[in-house]
Amino acid sequence: MKGRTNGQDDTVFIRTKTDVGKVAQDTQDSNRMWWERLPMTYADWEGQNRIPKTELDFKGIEDEVFSQSPFLRTKFDFSRFKGQRVLDLGCGSGVFSCCLAKHGAVVTGIDLTEAGINMAKSNTRAQGLNVSIIRMDAEKMAFADASFDYVFSWGVLHHTKHMNDALTEVHRVLKPGGRGLMMVYHKNSVVYYVHGLFWLLLKGKLFSGYSLKSVQDFYTDGYYHRYLSKSELAMRLKSVGLKSNRFFVTQYRKKILPLIPNWLDQALKNRFGMCLIVEFEKAADESA
Repeated sequence: MKGRTNGQDDTVFIRTKTDVGKVAQDTQDSNRMWWERLPMTYADWEGQNRIPKTELDFKGIEDEVFSQSPFLRTKFDFSRFKGQRVLDLGCGSGVFSCCLAKHGAVVTGIDLTEAGINMAKSNTRAQGLNVSIIRMDAEKMAFADASFDYVFSWGVLHHTKHMNDALTEVHRVLKPGGRGLMMVYHKNSVVYYVHGLFWLLLKGKLFSGYSLKSVQDFYTDGYYHRYLSKSELAMRLKSVGLKSNRFFVTQYRKKILPLIPNWLDQALKNRFGMCLIVEFEKAADESA
């Protein structure tokens, strides 16, 4: 029977999804509560002290993010947004809000959860930065049309209940000619297939009715989670009036497969990494 687990397979992701489903008012509330219980802090998901509290803790998260991500470290120029109004959509601990603000951007960070808002506010206070942090649902943003020059969203929009609703809101709050960047999980990745087949075949979930898509629940964070191909992501953006300009594929520092040489690891990450990044824009001649 699909959904049945044993103790060995009862991962922290499954436990949390089951627990919040018992008390949440609806599925969007379940989504919020999942992240309230397991906010993204780049710490061990099973760890006991996952919530940053001190300036040193927040500095540790920032160092971890940039040391692990070659794209953010070498290809994304935070300084080019000086003076621009930037929305950090799904700000979490506030790492990117702070980085953008330190380089002169006028930053607003939003998050679905109280946990995220509290962390981001603590982070900005610790660094003495002026960032507006607001609890808000990305699918129903309260901002006026054409409020922002740029929307930045790293590892967030694939966790929304209705992704196209959130993308529609991104389009609405962007100024004509505005741009953005988002990272989502990559469907055509080694992680998607290796992890999925491991759980389906070696863990036997195929015989309990699971598929490559549904078995993600065991190993992927979030109440909702999607892995998207370039074509799927481009189609979603196009459907809400956003143009995809450039795609990048990358992965974090850990080798994509154990024991392979560095040259092969890099080649695989550049094509089959788990992070799919797209730069997009709203037409300049389009009214908001």
